[in-house]
Amino acid sequence: MKMIISILQSTDKDQVTKALNEDGYAVTVLPSTGAYLRRGNTTLLIGVEDEKVQQAIDLVKENCSEPSELGLKRATVFVLDVSHFQQV
Repeated sequence: MKMIISILQSTDKDQVTKALNEDGYAVTVLPSTGAYLRRGNTTLLIGVEDEKVQQAIDLVKENCSEPSELGLKRATVFVLDVSHFQQV
């Protein structure tokens, strides 16, 4: 199992989470602030099976808007190994 941490612009949050939910992914949404420009960001936590990592990343990429300013990114994505997962 993997944990995808995706940091994206807050304006893209609704479209990205909707696309992920419609495809069966459970998403935890956390508000966050960018360090350099202090813009509103959203951090998504997405737990996925190993074979679905690229599919989830593609959904994030496809549903983020194109950056309006030079130097801005659509999203920053981290993929981490999860050694244990439990819901209580």
